[in-house]
Amino acid sequence: MHVCGLLIECPGREPTPVPLTGVSVQARIIDLVAEVTIEQRYVNRETQPIEAVYLFPLDEGAGVCKFTAEVDGRKIEGVVKETEEARNDYEQAIQSGHSAFLVEEKLPDVFKAKVGNLAAGSGAKIRLTYVTELKVEGGEIRFYLPTTIAPRYVPPTDHSSVAKDLASINYTQESHYRVDFNATVRMGSAIKEIRSPTHKIVVSHDSVNKPMDGTLKLDDVVTSMDRDLVVYIKVAEPNQPRLIHEKSSNGSTAVMLSLVPSFKLAEQKTELIFLVDRSGSMAGSGIEQAKQALKLFLHSLPTDCYVNIAGFGFSYEELFPSSRKYDEVVLNHAKAYAEQLQANLGGTEIFNPLEQIFQKPPIDGYLRQVFVLTDGEVSNADQVLGLVRRHSGRTRLFALGLGSSASHHLVEGMARAGNGTALFASLEERLEKKVMQQLQDALQPALTDIKINWEGYDETEQSTTPAQPVQTEMTLMGYGKPLVDPEAPVPPTEKPEMKLRQAPCDKMIPPVFDGKHFIVYALLADDAHQPKWAEVIAASPVGPLSLKVHLNEQNSEEGQLVHCLAARKLIQLLQDREENDNAKKEIIQLGCRYGLASRYTSYVAVDPKEQKELKESWMMMKSRDIPVQVAHGWGGAASRMRRGAPMQFMAMGSGPSLSFAMPQMACTTFSASPSMDMPVSNGAPMMKSMQRSVQPLSLNDPMPLMESLCRDAPADENLSFSGGSTDRNQPQENTDDDKLMKLVSSQNFDGSFKLETSIAQLLDTTTDDITQAGQKSSYPDQVWVTAIALAYMTLALAQLQTSWMLVAKKAEKWLQSQHLADQDACKMAAQEYVKAKLHL
Repeated sequence: MHVCGLLIECPGREPTPVPLTGVSVQARIIDLVAEVTIEQRYVNRETQPIEAVYLFPLDEGAGVCKFTAEVDGRKIEGVVKETEEARNDYEQAIQSGHSAFLVEEKLPDVFKAKVGNLAAGSGAKIRLTYVTELKVEGGEIRFYLPTTIAPRYVPPTDHSSVAKDLASINYTQESHYRVDFNATVRMGSAIKEIRSPTHKIVVSHDSVNKPMDGTLKLDDVVTSMDRDLVVYIKVAEPNQPRLIHEKSSNGSTAVMLSLVPSFKLAEQKTELIFLVDRSGSMAGSGIEQAKQALKLFLHSLPTDCYVNIAGFGFSYEELFPSSRKYDEVVLNHAKAYAEQLQANLGGTEIFNPLEQIFQKPPIDGYLRQVFVLTDGEVSNADQVLGLVRRHSGRTRLFALGLGSSASHHLVEGMARAGNGTALFASLEERLEKKVMQQLQDALQPALTDIKINWEGYDETEQSTTPAQPVQTEMTLMGYGKPLVDPEAPVPPTEKPEMKLRQAPCDKMIPPVFDGKHFIVYALLADDAHQPKWAEVIAASPVGPLSLKVHLNEQNSEEGQLVHCLAARKLIQLLQDREENDNAKKEIIQLGCRYGLASRYTSYVAVDPKEQKELKESWMMMKSRDIPVQVAHGWGGAASRMRRGAPMQFMAMGSGPSLSFAMPQMACTTFSASPSMDMPVSNGAPMMKSMQRSVQPLSLNDPMPLMESLCRDAPADENLSFSGGSTDRNQPQENTDDDKLMKLVSSQNFDGSFKLETSIAQLLDTTTDDITQAGQKSSYPDQVWVTAIALAYMTLALAQLQTSWMLVAKKAEKWLQSQHLADQDACKMAAQEYVKAKLHL
């Protein structure tokens, strides 16, 4: 028997050991940026050379800035080249008897690694380092590490190479190689808390001697890569603006302006359209998350707005033919519609629904805001982003990514293209707080027309157009005229370098939202003046708002991190635009200069040692695809996959038939091996692998999509959480979030509350008791119940203030409209009543 680790069984072939044996991650989180190094370890357990091919996810905004490989102890530095050149170098190296390595971007959040000509019995390591910006959510800094690529829906019209790569991924139910994660944290102010809603972590933090420093690691041996690792860091002062200078070893300078703005503007009148992904991959927890989000959205809307709900998959459904003015009837219809939503509309055809929404005429006096709730698992993301960008002038788009491995490329990209914001919620997170953050972003105007003034620079000094040389000699022959003959051929010259290159430039800075991380970079020429301050000026409905941020000499750093982030930001903006040759050339130039992988630049590394046996046998080299673990809860499939049930993909709806490419499911067996650096289970039976097939699906078939997958799956038995955040053995239906949803469900569209049993249950009393207490002070029932609801939120749900803020605001307005003789006395009486019932 051949002893090995993870096996994959392919049709008509002997089982082969999977060469990826372990993954280690080291992260360095510094204030609002992070540097992450991922090490992948490979071992060839076969008797012939192999090429290991692995598609893996990365942070969508990350810049891959370093790549090294190691073969049998020999370290090789990777080099960034134009992708076609890198591929040629890789192929030539293999044919010449060398081991070689190639890393290229398929999508901004999906990379492909090739480990070629790995000799029999040899081991190899590859290390990728990337830098990324961090998001701020509700005053907390959010770091995430993507671990798996969920199966992507490939539209029939998408024939791109990316679609083929995504459709060919092998998926496995389990991943039994070890995953290590360690991180150091250094904040700009004292750390209050470090937590993870997705994994159990161990945090070390000396709040007395080193209040701004901390470390964290996974609490136990982890062999599962089926959900993104999410970490939240709460600090004492998250809004402190900073101007940071960084000097690199080659003498160049980069500047980073970072702040989390805080402002409050009057609400704007809006048309709010909620577009819900009802494709098969949303089945189970995904669609339940979307339904909960919708309920809170609907109760938190201002009274003067228009609203509509739509769902999409293969087909597209709307609650109303056009948006309706928000009132009690519309609220009740919308709540009933949200309650019955199912993930039963087939594949994720998101392009056409968005196009239909954008083509509808706007409502005079109301700004259109579209909320997309999706897991984002499609292959044609760039096509969708182009559509959103073309219509961003009159429609603002907000995106909420749901699930364990939502596509950050699509969700973040839609928000950038649509001048909105993006948020994410794993299956272990509640949505209430995130929903309210986005709704507040939509109702409040954002700051636009941003301009950055850098000390010592003006616009002309940032211009790329050089001055025309003229004749300065005081002579009658040519004085003041150009030195160069205007008709003479001009020799080609490279674009002159700007003294200060801002990323993004003023015209491309996205709108600024209250509480969202705002960051701008500047790359300086070697001999350029280093600015001592930067001033942000933004247009708003109340006039220009500004802030001048001065350089603190303690914020002068040495290294390449800010340089890479600045160059990555420029590349991201260029990649977000429509394709053109100039953009491609600029991306290649930036990638090669700053050592960054991109759409057009890749890392290649070649082992200098030529191996005779590899040169003679390279034609016999076998390609081995590394299976990817299916995302936790994907399509509601977790429980059935553990039981070994086959995955069934069906469609329902109307229209022509089409092809639906689904990934192969690779089944596994494990046996113990003392030489492998990964835990394995012993004696697991071999299961037959499932075939990837492309079959036409009749949309007239009435059978439900993914019949075996459309129910909620029990949680993974091996999942654990950070200390104190969730106890999996306790019932979860009585959390504060659940209490809030129960309370909110009793609110009318105008902000008042109905006296219902649910409110009485929250206070452990009866509706009669509530009524009698109000009558003692001669308060009308509706006034009294509304005051009690406000008191309950304030006293019992204080920690959820950001979630009920808009609900309470509507209730306060309604109370004011009742013109009570003494409104404050009513609210005080309600508070005393709630305190007595809750024994506070």
